[in-house]
Amino acid sequence: MRTIPMIAATAALALLSTTAIAGEAKVSFEKVEDYTDFEPASGIEERFQKRQMDELTAYFNELSQQLPKDQVLNVTVTDIDLTGRLEPTFGEGGSNFIRVVRSIDFPVLHFNYQLHGADGAVIKEDQVKLKDMSFDFGSMATKRSQNDDLYYEKKMLKSWFDETFSEHLKTNQPGESA
Repeated sequence: MRTIPMIAATAALALLSTTAIAGEAKVSFEKVEDYTDFEPASGIEERFQKRQMDELTAYFNELSQQLPKDQVLNVTVTDIDLTGRLEPTFGEGGSNFIRVVRSIDFPVLHFNYQLHGADGAVIKEDQVKLKDMSFDFGSMATKRSQNDDLYYEKKMLKSWFDETFSEHLKTNQPGESA
C-alpha cells in the first residue's frame, strides 16, 4: 500500500528536477578593492565581501533559472555602491560604524554580461550601469529590507533582468515539454 504514494512522490520529484534545470549564471567580480562602496559596517572586510559576492552570485543564478535550458549568463561585476552610507558612531568601546540608508544613497551596480546559447554563441551582451534612485518608494520596501542586506540591489537586478531578457524567458509551464 505504501508503494503507490512512494512511486507518486518519486515521479513528482523526477518531473520537478527535469523542469527546474534551466539557464545558469557564471559570475565574477573584478577589482573588488576599487569598488565605490563595498565595506562592512562592522566585522572583517574580506568575509563581508565574500558573503555579499556569494549572495549576488546565488541571486544571478536564481534569476537565470528563468532562461531556457542550456543558456548561460556570464556576468563580470566591475563596481558596487551599496545602498546607504557608512557613518561613525561613538560609544563606550570607541568608534564603530553603521550603514545609514537615506533616499540620496541609492544602490548602484556596474557589470558586463554575455548571454550564451546552447551552442556557445553570444545571443546578447552589454555593459550595464544600474542605479535605482527610487529604491525607497513604497512602505513594504523598508520592512522587507531589514531581512536582506542586499534587498534593494536584488530588487534593482530583478527589474533589469525581467526587462532585458523578457524575450528569452521560459514560457513553458511546469510539466510542459520544451
